[in-house]
Amino acid sequence: MDIAKLDRFMQARPAQEEGVRWLAPFEPPLVLEGFAFFEQDGAYRRLPLDSDAVFSRAGRAALTELGTNTAGGCIRFRSSTGRVLVRARLAAACAMHHMPSTGQGGFDCYLRRPGGAWRYAGPSVFGHGETAYTAALWSGGDREEKEFLIHFPLYMGVKEVWVGVDADASVAAPAPRAVSGAAAVYGTSIDQGGCASHPGMAFPAILARALDVQIYNFGFSGNACLEPEMADVLARVPGLRLLVVDAEANAGPLGCLGRLPAFLARLRAACPRLPILVVSAPLGPLEAQQPDRVAQKDAWRAAQRDAVEQARAGGDANIAFLDGRTLWPDGGEEYTVDGVHPTDLGFYFMARGLLPVLLPYLTEE
Repeated sequence: MDIAKLDRFMQARPAQEEGVRWLAPFEPPLVLEGFAFFEQDGAYRRLPLDSDAVFSRAGRAALTELGTNTAGGCIRFRSSTGRVLVRARLAAACAMHHMPSTGQGGFDCYLRRPGGAWRYAGPSVFGHGETAYTAALWSGGDREEKEFLIHFPLYMGVKEVWVGVDADASVAAPAPRAVSGAAAVYGTSIDQGGCASHPGMAFPAILARALDVQIYNFGFSGNACLEPEMADVLARVPGLRLLVVDAEANAGPLGCLGRLPAFLARLRAACPRLPILVVSAPLGPLEAQQPDRVAQKDAWRAAQRDAVEQARAGGDANIAFLDGRTLWPDGGEEYTVDGVHPTDLGFYFMARGLLPVLLPYLTEE
């Protein structure tokens, strides 16, 4: 069945490009965020180019490949345009079995009118198998100047992207972030954004909008293994005010959670005053189905709490632990796609639980 033939509202319509001016995300007045090493490397990737050889020697080439996924990247600007388009060239075709292409390889758009809050404006809709597309993100039509926020894909590399606006529209720099500097989240597929329906629903993106702060996404699907080389990369992120470490869902099952104390010590040696928040994994539907998993998660949670308490006992006052059970207090029965990876609803509750915890770190000068 071809649903597009039966339901015209599910068709991927070609974008109307007449009268469009195309802008590069990295050229002012547009502001490109979420790529900590773009200034030195000029590439839409999360890890620096000089780390490729380091991870390869360590047998961790998977991190280099995942580092080309653009989770956390975003473009900000103000404009009087009545429409916003993207023209993108992806690294590959979308082919995930449990995550829509709008989240894996799509961009999305939010807009904020003067004095208002961020509102979802729309995703990029494109054909199955396409690796290059032009899509309309928003076609509201009104010409009031407003602020736009475009998120990059979560599980895809982006070779090229351009932003389209009305040719006669004003374009200006966005309002400064309410919070200077940046935060970063290091962790697993959940942190990377699997399986949000569109990029703005990954919990780091939700938090970035709510806190009005730049948040770097260092979620590495299936590969949050607390390597010393990764600690070295995180220590290089410019302007970092807070680092969230959320590695249990990978490091626990893969048997490398024992690296956490050394990982934290290496970070602390490089960043003596950086606030670090270690977050354990929430209990989810699989624990309800397999009660023996609860005992295992209890042990992993205790190991992380002990690592933080050990660091604090050694004089580190800038490290804390958050029990992830508080993020899905009812067990997350309806919050995941497959018992592990959150839906948009699951991400919403994670962000809601993390927001009051992160806020003090980012409002104290």
